[in-house]
Amino acid sequence: MSEAFRSLAASEPGAEAVFDEHRTLTRGELDCVADQAAHVLRAAGVAPRDRVCWLMRNRPEVLVIALAAQRLGAVWVPLGYRLTAGELERLLAVARPSVLLCEAGTRTLVPGPVAPRLLDVDDPEFAGAVQAAPRSPVRPAAGQPDRLGAGASLLFTSGTTGMPKGALRSKGDSRLAAAIADGFGFTRATRYLASGPLYHSGPGTCALMALSRGGVVGLQRNFDPAGWLAFARQRRITASFITPTQLRWLVEEVEAGGQPPASLINVVVSGEPFPAELKRRAVAALGPCLIDCYGCTELGPLACMPAGELLNRPTSRGRPFPGVQIGSFDGRRVLGPGEPGILRVRTPLAFDGYLGPCGRLAKSDAWASVGDVGFLDHDGFVHLVDRADDLIISGGVNVFPADVEAVLAEHPDISRCAVTGLPDPRWGQVVCALVVATGPLTADGVRNWLRGRIADDKRPQRIFQVSELPATGTGKLSRTGLRAAVACAKELPAGPGLSHSGGRDSAGGCTASHGAPHRSR
Repeated sequence: MSEAFRSLAASEPGAEAVFDEHRTLTRGELDCVADQAAHVLRAAGVAPRDRVCWLMRNRPEVLVIALAAQRLGAVWVPLGYRLTAGELERLLAVARPSVLLCEAGTRTLVPGPVAPRLLDVDDPEFAGAVQAAPRSPVRPAAGQPDRLGAGASLLFTSGTTGMPKGALRSKGDSRLAAAIADGFGFTRATRYLASGPLYHSGPGTCALMALSRGGVVGLQRNFDPAGWLAFARQRRITASFITPTQLRWLVEEVEAGGQPPASLINVVVSGEPFPAELKRRAVAALGPCLIDCYGCTELGPLACMPAGELLNRPTSRGRPFPGVQIGSFDGRRVLGPGEPGILRVRTPLAFDGYLGPCGRLAKSDAWASVGDVGFLDHDGFVHLVDRADDLIISGGVNVFPADVEAVLAEHPDISRCAVTGLPDPRWGQVVCALVVATGPLTADGVRNWLRGRIADDKRPQRIFQVSELPATGTGKLSRTGLRAAVACAKELPAGPGLSHSGGRDSAGGCTASHGAPHRSR
């Protein structure tokens, strides 16, 4: 990306490159300050393959550091500014950075002497060092990977189901990178909005990819639906990356009277399940600009459904990108079309492995998996069922939360929902639903509405009403936060045939027709 952007900067140095609410950097300015920052980092002791950590909100300096790190052959390591001091200390013990860059608002999070150098981008001394640094080009080391516009990186997973893990990514493939950029519609006409935190792999990777294609990147410090719509309208935004949770907030804002931007062409939606119900509402609210992307931090983008085709197969996540292989497995056995199992992937962009506290790398397999359960249909389209870790086993019956959530989301008086399992002495686990209601609800009413729409033993035994679902810092549903939310939520009263101990009504229960529980491993 660094050399691609340098070429663009040389041909059109005055063209807009990055902007936020405070300032704009042209291509020439961004290219020059990236070289200067690289000289400063080198003087601070950063060598090839060293790790450069940063702890900042969305601001142009983040992209400057990304370019500078790549030009030095260093590993770019984003850290979440919403971390506690203790969490940050644990991640730094894994990352072992040569340099840690922070800003005034995050410096207080840094626990003691964590790196040889701590650099504050808001410190006048640092700004002066960059301004005084040579403007001579810093050329990337030979063999730098083409990772969708970025160099090598150590990215911590978003941690929706547990403590984040450090995924080291150093492999690149220019053909696959180009195919993904084409699939996302990134061109010289792209005006990309990054409102999700750039420390998350989706918004950050797409921002760098847009720059490498000659596009312009706009930055918002925080996501909020009304602000996103206004920013996109005023700045003629054509592209973005958002999670389905964020998309739902945007849709609700438009449905409540907000004005959708007319300029949107290709908005990538990824990071968590994307239910068909939301797809229909989103296309009605924002138009045919949405691209459903299946991917993850460890493996990169894997498949997508192009803009304009979202509703053709609303339960699918699209076809794999050229050069990516996806299969459904039961152990070592490859399953056929329509047979759900653990999804495994072969991709040239697969991560090297997870880095542990002792600096040891647990390498990924040739066929890598992050625990998603799904299948491919006869036409090669990918369908997700759920995460293997989220599986609820109730009375010997396997229940995937996403199956229940997809149906619950269609209820006319439920705007958002999440499903989890709660321990139960009789059934092992019972299915529990948390719902954000737009009208009066009763447990009997919801369960009766579900009758015939979903198997009886998948219907929630306990239903809790909440004002908001727990979310991670990147705007995704926090699975680990669901049980804590239950503890302080209002449970809808149980009706006839229901009990708080998880008893099932006469139409429910675990019957022999379901057979023995099956789990792909």
